Amino acid sequence: MTWLDTELDRLLAPEYLHEMEAGSIEDIRVMRAECQAAETAVSFLRRLAQGRLDIIHAYLDRREDTGGTADLTVLVEELPAIIAAGPPRPSGPGRLPPQLAPDMERDDLAVELDEILDAGRIGELPTMSEDDLRSIADMLTEIENRISNQRRALHEQIDRLQAEIVSRYKSGRASVDGLLA
Repeated sequence: MTWLDTELDRLLAPEYLHEMEAGSIEDIRVMRAECQAAETAVSFLRRLAQGRLDIIHAYLDRREDTGGTADLTVLVEELPAIIAAGPPRPSGPGRLPPQLAPDMERDDLAVELDEILDAGRIGELPTMSEDDLRSIADMLTEIENRISNQRRALHEQIDRLQAEIVSRYKSGRASVDGLLA
């Protein structure tokens, strides 16, 4: 089990937010920061999964366009455009993470993705059957969906923690003076 798996189990457990009610404003800020750090890691993994999925789909499209063969060199040359095109960004306010990538020294967060499609296997795409490629795409889609659900759950936790912080300031249970002390 990786650091992220352990953190997600802890941060998304139903009892995690129970600590919020009895905690100080500083405790709640720490909880929010923990959730934000995990969200950064989950978002990073989601981008990795989406990028690999985009590569597989682009390769399958090229194979279809060329009648069953596709040049890997062309795919590599077009990688920036493939990854930039990616899935459309959902509407809504979104969140700008404080950092774009997690601290990778904690664990290799992409182990599961690498087991499905690492850089070496991307080089083997021309030797794979369409069924193998579609199977890889299905596995990556499953992982991306799971990661998206985890990310959504973390956003809900962050929103609840933020709402509690705001509520405490509005009700007077916390004061701006406390920030300056």
